[in-house]
Amino acid sequence: MTLSTSTPGSAFAAGLEAILLDYGGTLDGDAQHWFDHFVRLYADAGAAVPYPAIKDAFYAADAALSRAVDIDAFGLERMVRTHVAFQLRHLGRDDRRLAARLADGFIADTRSAWARNRPLLGRLAQRFRLGVVSNSYGNMPTLLAEAALAPFTLVLDSVLVGIAKPDPALYALAVKQLDLIPSSILHIGDSWARDVVPADAVGMRTAWLARPDIATPAVPSRVWRLNSLLDLEVLLG
Repeated sequence: MTLSTSTPGSAFAAGLEAILLDYGGTLDGDAQHWFDHFVRLYADAGAAVPYPAIKDAFYAADAALSRAVDIDAFGLERMVRTHVAFQLRHLGRDDRRLAARLADGFIADTRSAWARNRPLLGRLAQRFRLGVVSNSYGNMPTLLAEAALAPFTLVLDSVLVGIAKPDPALYALAVKQLDLIPSSILHIGDSWARDVVPADAVGMRTAWLARPDIATPAVPSRVWRLNSLLDLEVLLG
């Protein structure tokens, strides 16, 4: 059974000691993958770039950014502007105006999401241990320090620990470092395959941040579904 936002939270929250969150599409926006975000930004900028070309450029930029020598020091602006530069290089476009539109839009949307989620996370930190478990480039600690979202007990960056989603070993490592029983931990993420399934596999409670128009898979069952991260506080009671 999938739990919806109408399900009372008191029973689900009983015994809960820690909440772990994905970053991309969760802490920086409600269920919006970075690739989908850029697709929208290209359209908003009026750039006539085919969807498959944007996809190729996005993932080529992902790979290039992960190889940056000093990536661990990249904050939001440097990370996004470098990613956009790699995208446009892959597309063979030397367009400073488009680069600025894409980067400025992504950065503004991210900062808006940070501002929206910061008060919520601050309140949750008074009740639970909070952590971040995310695939990243090796700069997640730097990014979270800039965002100042909450005092996180645990930050696992896939590059820094050498384990990437959807490997359940990443979630098992979180359980080990928190020194809690898995069922006392709730993990929240926007990817069913990379977040919900592996977190459930190690015994965590799970919540899926998803757009209302996306159907919920049947397995695993008893997944808490959220339309917005802001729904979390109401559901926890």
